Amino acid sequence: MPRIIEYFAICAISLLAKTAFQQKNQLARDNEQLQIASIELAKKAQLQERTRISREIHDSVGHTLTAALTGLQTAAHAIEKNNYPIAKDMIDRTKDYILRGLDDVRSSVHLLHENRLEQSFLPELIRLIDETKKQTQIQISYEIDKAMPELLPMIELTLYRALQEGLTNGIRHGSSTFFHFVLNYHAGHIQFLLSNNGKAPSELVLGFGLKAMNERVKEIGGVLKIRNDASGSGLTLDICIPFPMTMIERSDPFV
Repeated sequence: MPRIIEYFAICAISLLAKTAFQQKNQLARDNEQLQIASIELAKKAQLQERTRISREIHDSVGHTLTAALTGLQTAAHAIEKNNYPIAKDMIDRTKDYILRGLDDVRSSVHLLHENRLEQSFLPELIRLIDETKKQTQIQISYEIDKAMPELLPMIELTLYRALQEGLTNGIRHGSSTFFHFVLNYHAGHIQFLLSNNGKAPSELVLGFGLKAMNERVKEIGGVLKIRNDASGSGLTLDICIPFPMTMIERSDPFV
């Protein structure tokens, strides 16, 4: 009996040692995988943050520079016609607009942390429209639903940047002189429409700005469509966003 007990004791100790060794190896492998996953997650977060920064810089700085360039072109045309008062007025406006653009850049840096507009959403949209009209001398009509529900900050920022990029793109690439903007809420969806009378490309290729816009819209569960007008001139940006959101609501769509 003592030998049998001793035999089973040795077997038990051997089994425990083997199990402990296997668990140690498995723990080491799990720790290695965890480290790899942590590195990959850090790289992904870094890439997302870089993408986010590039979006904000493109949208805010791009709009300011496009509007400023249009103002300077108007001033140059006025000088050619010896209309110096108008030229001086446009140069002064452009100077003020660039200064406000610098403030917008600072606000964009703040947005990278807060992911929300600093002021109320609808007044900010109207301010963007009015300032663009004043600086570029371009006509912009708009219809904004007064019954628009209170939106999540990520949706407000997406719509604001879409309007900003849509105006910038139409002016810079389409030589548009007129825009019509519609924003309404119906049947659980937010509808954003921005049409212009600019030159429609024979083949639509999404540049950085439109790609960034599309990514923003997708991140909040929406759909972006870009249509050529039936007349053959002009484009329409059509964004549809379900609200209340059917996706999982997140405080930060970039994380």
